[in-house]
Amino acid sequence: MLLFFDSDIEANFQNFTFDKSESRHISKVLRKNVGSQITITNGKGLEWKGEITSILNQKVEAKKITSLKHSNKKKHIHLAVAPTKSNDRMEWLIEKVTEIGISSITPILCDHSERKIIRKERLIKIAISALKQSQQFFLPEINSMMTFKKYIKSISHPGLIAHCGKSSKIELKNYNWESEQIHLLIGPEGDFSLKEIKDAISAKLIPVSLGQQRLRTETASILGSHILLIKE
Repeated sequence: MLLFFDSDIEANFQNFTFDKSESRHISKVLRKNVGSQITITNGKGLEWKGEITSILNQKVEAKKITSLKHSNKKKHIHLAVAPTKSNDRMEWLIEKVTEIGISSITPILCDHSERKIIRKERLIKIAISALKQSQQFFLPEINSMMTFKKYIKSISHPGLIAHCGKSSKIELKNYNWESEQIHLLIGPEGDFSLKEIKDAISAKLIPVSLGQQRLRTETASILGSHILLIKE
């Protein structure tokens, strides 16, 4: 299945016209023909199947064959992560956590953060590309950067903070979550500061460990998300 993405498509659309960029891609790169079947999602669970009825360089049109609304996961992981110093590593992280199916990603600005600016639109494009490649129908929400302090104040569901400090922690693999939503906080390469850890605990976040190894931010994010996903 070749999956396309458009945030505006709805289940009741009987016809759909691709934008100029996708139309060129379909006609010039993929070399699709009239009669070819295509699948489109809006990233909100919709699977819209259609048949191409017209192909021009700047305009490809399709008519609806059928549509299906997929059910979302019963449990949702919200990843809050300090952006990596390298843009490439951050983009790779977004790609991989999209592929494994988390619900949202929020870059957080921490005391030890090395990167203080992100390109949100670029990260959204990376997530869309990963969604299409992995043939999923739910796009994670990519949020604007938020300070650590503001994020922990905004949490209304159970939260976990993974850190390398020596304070008492639960092994994440032994943590059983029963709520529908959970937040996982992953710090920068220099880890969360002692004050941040203390503030998180005061805000009732649970300190967790991902194991004995000291992991890169992106590795910890993927491992932590995976552990929680397989415990759904």
